[in-house]
Amino acid sequence: MNDSRERTRAKLLEAALTVVGTSGVTGATSRQIATAAGTNLQAITYHFGSKDELVAQALVGAVRAWVEPARSALHGLTDDPAGHLVRAVWELQTTLAEVLPRVPAYIEALAMVPRSEQFRDQIRSLLAELRAEIAAALTDLKAAGVLADWIDPPAMAALVLAAADGTAIHLALDPDGIDVDDVLGQVVPLLLAASTLRPPHSTP
Repeated sequence: MNDSRERTRAKLLEAALTVVGTSGVTGATSRQIATAAGTNLQAITYHFGSKDELVAQALVGAVRAWVEPARSALHGLTDDPAGHLVRAVWELQTTLAEVLPRVPAYIEALAMVPRSEQFRDQIRSLLAELRAEIAAALTDLKAAGVLADWIDPPAMAALVLAAADGTAIHLALDPDGIDVDDVLGQVVPLLLAASTLRPPHSTP
């Protein structure tokens, strides 16, 4: 892809985030996005096929950019589990202010997954990717003896990601109702505490 096309794509993606941030996912129009990007309407179809595909890629790309520093911090986790987990949480905290304005749009996109092929494919791919990476990190911690044997990394990864989405929903509904720094501050001690916990005996 040449530089001109790459620049146009980047402008459209950024414009989509800007327009969605003020008008919402369903309220954003192709004309608004094209105007914000300084391009014509045909550019959206040419580069992305449809407005929905453009918006889906823009939102998923924004989430990926937010979590990328934290994902990088998970590499080499077994060398210093507590240190790397603290760094990962710190990275999320430092970039949170940048993404907070886009949280409502992300939640709106999640709600569109059942009825929109574009949002379904993009968001399901992102969630599967994040679950796999979290599960891999937990598997390494378990193999190193940091986490208890009873922990199921894929299931725990799904729980962690579901908790993250739940936090995002609460932020969208009641931004002043929770302190995100306090919530994220519970992640590291909670995971490390799992090394000493044992599951309750199942009842017949």
